[in-house]
Amino acid sequence: MRVLVVNPSLFAPSYDYHFCRALTTIGDAVTMVGRPLRQYEQLGDEPFAFADLFYRATSNREVGWQTSRLGRIRKGVEHALGLRALNRLAIEQAADIVHFQWLVLPFLDRIALKQLRRRSGLVLTVHNAELTTHSTSAVVGRLGAMLQALGRRGAVLGFDRYVAHTVKTATQLERLGIEPERIVLLPHPPLALDVGAAPPAIVEPATDRRRDILFFGAIKPYKGVSVLIEAGLAMAARRQDFRITIAGRPFQPLDELRARIEAAGAAHAFRFDLDYLPDERLAAYLAAADVVVFPYRDIDGSGALAHAVRFGKPIVASRVGGFAEAPVKDHVALVPPEDPQALAATLEGLLDDPARCQALAGQSRRLETLLPSWSDFGQACHKAYVDILEERRSA
Repeated sequence: MRVLVVNPSLFAPSYDYHFCRALTTIGDAVTMVGRPLRQYEQLGDEPFAFADLFYRATSNREVGWQTSRLGRIRKGVEHALGLRALNRLAIEQAADIVHFQWLVLPFLDRIALKQLRRRSGLVLTVHNAELTTHSTSAVVGRLGAMLQALGRRGAVLGFDRYVAHTVKTATQLERLGIEPERIVLLPHPPLALDVGAAPPAIVEPATDRRRDILFFGAIKPYKGVSVLIEAGLAMAARRQDFRITIAGRPFQPLDELRARIEAAGAAHAFRFDLDYLPDERLAAYLAAADVVVFPYRDIDGSGALAHAVRFGKPIVASRVGGFAEAPVKDHVALVPPEDPQALAATLEGLLDDPARCQALAGQSRRLETLLPSWSDFGQACHKAYVDILEERRSA
């Protein structure tokens, strides 16, 4: 079977790599479609092809997360050009299935979907119940946020099958009128970091027996970094036996939050590594962490969690989305979202109770065995593809 896996902006590319590998293991001929890889991104000797059809000009502009309105307009034009190139590729390859990972600009995506559907079955992985990317007006501007909402429902309804990682997402799809039999509910499998045979590099571990509390990943407003900082400030006023590491590329302003830390005299309690984290460095942070924390305001499936469970660390998370659903909810410590005091109390409880901390680490290790493997995930998606093609032949 010939499959195109489409992720225009390469949001969470590790997910795509794992998924494409799983499909090729089954025997599918897979081409992953996205933007050009950046200098810090590597794609080794993979069993799938890669086509950089989107954002060929704007991707090469090494700028921060804030771009001008003109820059966003340019990217919108490039998105339309990428969709046209995608349609050509689907024709050239006689693609049986085009599997989208994200909808970026639904009002344009909807037009492309109609063209693609003439020849190929269509699948959408709905990574969050908002139905498009987790972008916010802070990242894409008000105009960008409006354009992302424009035509969203019509675009989402244009697929043959939907992959949802959580019950929350599946329920949202059903509310849109999508039949349950067209929704494939598959929890997010664990993600492995590509570190080869080399051990993780040292990441300046605390030398004064402080415990390390780690937050990692792209820093966006919905991930609740401000909640974690407020919790950390409350803890720093009472104790000095911990350090909170915030590691990842920011997609929101952090200057005011860092100024609050300085004003409180709590700089010793925080460490910032505000850049893209290559796999080796992320593995080092996870290996050194005593606790991993996800203080999210909102979430469905979590790629960061999928990385963390591989390391068997105690996990503290907000009671939202996939964190609050089985099997995750029974294997992490849950706290109310947007409640810094509750988060601080839970983190301090773990710092003060080594036995509880060790037990929670064991729960994290067990969680990895309860999530589907990528092989099972790929098989379930392949079966959905087969069903789509049978339906198209009988239509």
